[in-house]
Amino acid sequence: MVVFVIMNMETTNSIRVRASRFFSDRYAYRAQPNYSSELVAFGIIVLIAIWPIILLANAMAAAAR
Repeated sequence: MVVFVIMNMETTNSIRVRASRFFSDRYAYRAQPNYSSELVAFGIIVLIAIWPIILLANAMAAAAR
């Protein structure tokens, strides 16, 4: 047996106004993201990617002498 409950809730604002308020409040009051951890991770990835190139250039320079 399925029971349906219909609640008669009168709203003074339209759905459009409530949706607009929801999105504006959601983005206006959220915390500003902290990008420092992402910047550090990106720096480590770049360093790991460039390190073999630096070692190879150093080895080639030492071998030419």
